[in-house]
Amino acid sequence: MTSQPSKPRKSHRGHGEGSFLKTSSGKWRVWVSLPNGQRTSKTFTTKKAAQAWILEVLTNKETYFSKQQTVQHYIEEWFKTHAMQLKNSTRDDYEKLISKHIIPNLGSLTLDKLHRSTFDKFYLKMRKAGVGIYQIRYVHRILHKALQDAVEDRILSYNPAHGAKQPRKPKPIRKPAPLSEEQTRQLVSKAMETSLGPLIYLAVKTGMRKGELFALRWDDIDFNNREIYVQHNIHRLYKEGQLTYQFSTPKTASSCRTIRIGEKTIEVLQMQKQTARLKKALAGSRWQELNLVFPNSIGTPLNTSNVNKKFIAILEEAGLKRIRFHDMRHIAASIMLSHGVPIMTVSHILGHAQASTTLNMYAHHFDTANMQAALMMDDLFEATQPSALPAEF
Repeated sequence: MTSQPSKPRKSHRGHGEGSFLKTSSGKWRVWVSLPNGQRTSKTFTTKKAAQAWILEVLTNKETYFSKQQTVQHYIEEWFKTHAMQLKNSTRDDYEKLISKHIIPNLGSLTLDKLHRSTFDKFYLKMRKAGVGIYQIRYVHRILHKALQDAVEDRILSYNPAHGAKQPRKPKPIRKPAPLSEEQTRQLVSKAMETSLGPLIYLAVKTGMRKGELFALRWDDIDFNNREIYVQHNIHRLYKEGQLTYQFSTPKTASSCRTIRIGEKTIEVLQMQKQTARLKKALAGSRWQELNLVFPNSIGTPLNTSNVNKKFIAILEEAGLKRIRFHDMRHIAASIMLSHGVPIMTVSHILGHAQASTTLNMYAHHFDTANMQAALMMDDLFEATQPSALPAEF
């Protein structure tokens, strides 16, 4: 009687420890139980490699299989937790970039398959598709942060996005102020004939951002000490298709600042306070008390589109070229620097996180100062200049 060839037998290691099977091809197949009760397998050419894998898995089973989850699963779960630390506008940006770029391109990959080259190719693909440099760099920041958290949670041993070749940030184009000092005076003079006068006046005088001006409250102004405390901002958000506003603190710690103002600015603000009281009286029961310095007709924040339209009309009436409302911030910085206000002071007034940011944006304003320094040094050492050839010649 001919004996039948025996089937390969599994070598069990005990419940939950995995098992081996030598296949007919001579390879070794290994099974291991997952934390959720399911089992997974992997094939190796040698028993030694199979044993090493089993040992790695059994040493830290949770961590090993966590890194086999997809990027989509991981980043969606990560975002749910991380989103609580973000401001609403930043959270919306994260959500859009994750759903638009990260998940469609990387979502199906597992964490253990990610390498630096993965991101190099991803960013190059985005660039070729016409995605802007700043948006690609934003995507990289999200990925790097998410994967760094995976490292700190011991899911990954290193951050695969670290060192990826993201596009370089372009050097800032240093343009002169959009309006000269004389033109700026024309703008403010014409604006003071309209309801937007005090708003534009304060924008030029302080360089405050539009969101900071719209969110400014009377409690933020110390009339006795002539100080403005910048501690609120306002963001436009779309909820269920409707444009809404939301108050928040400034985005960075340096944006929370105190700005000193002069007596003339105090007078303009006191005039604006009378205007706000008149608006409240006219609105009657429709008034919503938010204590805003620049409210609309019912006490709520000004509408950005309406302000922009009125601002453009003022420019046209003043015979000036069209500029953005935000350009008044640059005008304020340029005027201060051209009159010798120290860079550190201007940086604080603008609320920049670092003085280097101010310097990079407005370095062209130092050309005059550089020339003045050169002439001063020439005058200082004029007596040391040679009047004839040295004696040895």
